[in-house]
Formats: sequence, structure tokens, C-alpha cells
Amino acid sequence: MLLVLDISDVGAAATTGEWISMLDRAEQERAARFRRPEDRVRFLVGRAALRQVLGTWLDCDPAALRFRYGPHGKPVLDGSEQTTPHFNLAHSGNLILLAFHPSRRVGVDVERLRPGLDWQPIARRVLPAAAVSRLESLPPEQGDAAFLEAWCRLEARLKASGEGLAGLERLRQESATQPDEIAIWDVEVPAGYGAAVALAEPL
Repeated sequence: MLLVLDISDVGAAATTGEWISMLDRAEQERAARFRRPEDRVRFLVGRAALRQVLGTWLDCDPAALRFRYGPHGKPVLDGSEQTTPHFNLAHSGNLILLAFHPSRRVGVDVERLRPGLDWQPIARRVLPAAAVSRLESLPPEQGDAAFLEAWCRLEARLKASGEGLAGLERLRQESATQPDEIAIWDVEVPAGYGAAVALAEPL
């Protein structure tokens, strides 16, 4: 299941006690550390929405859910992974993307397009050589959007595997063909954004 939220539509609700009260103390403290109000709202909406969906899925109080974090920061629910759903979330600009799956590890990424970004040095640092060559062969007016798509796919793949950015060097050494155990799709989002979702086989 995929859920796309626009904080320009729901952000005002995140300032209410009802939303904040769903979060645990660590989440509330993290929200309070954001200096920019839009960053705080984005975090609150994302976490509250995540808790609401998981609470409905598991038929429990969203505020009672407890998370633990993998070695690279990916959150999972406390409890048996055989009975709790896999999930992931990402946010950029006004958009929040959440994904849920009953049995397979999932990763998502969403990014806002930044026209004029000097993406070539980034691509050479994080993408396989064949992927970089394809991007650099495109007409200039297509490069920004194509790089954004490649970046979102990369992030989603790394988040599904649980490696996070620590897996970048390994992926750069692989061929451009993705491993059979990870499937990746682009996600339809509003103009000016790119997004992707990846599913990995259970551990």
C-alpha cells in the first residue's frame, strides 16, 4: 500500500495536540528540534500518519506503537517481524510518501526537482558507470528529471535492503541490472517531484 500526503492540505492539523499526542517522547523531542516550522510540520504529519495506518492495520492505539531502529536508522515495529507489517516513509518539499507491505521489506523515496542542480558530480559518485553514461548522453533539458528518477530509485532500493547510504559503494560495483530480489517502480506524484518504491524479499 502506498500513501502520498501533501502537507499543504493537511499541515494545519499537525499543530494540534491530537497529532502531537500520537508521538512518543523521542519523536516529540525530535520535532521540537526543527528550526523551520515547515520541517517540523512535515515530520509531525509523516509520523502521525504512519502511526494511524499501522494502528488501524494492527487494531491498536497508534500512540501505543513502539519502534526500534536498524544499524542504518531504518525504523521497524517492536514485535515479531512475522506478524508486523513492513513500512517506510520519505518526504521532500510538501510531499510525504509512505509504503506498507505485509511480508516484504519496502523502501521509498520522494524528491523535489531542483532545476539547475549540478547533478553530474553526484551521479559519478553514487551511480554505476553505465547509468552515468546514459544520463550524460541525454539532451540537457532532460537531464535534471532523469537524474532525479535515478536518485529516487537508488534511495528506495537502499532503504528496502536496510543498508541506507552505507550500501552505495557496493551498488556502484554492481552491473546496471538490479538484483532479482529487489523490484523497483516509479511512483506517480505531482509535477515537480520524483518518487520510487522498492520491494525486497523477506530476510
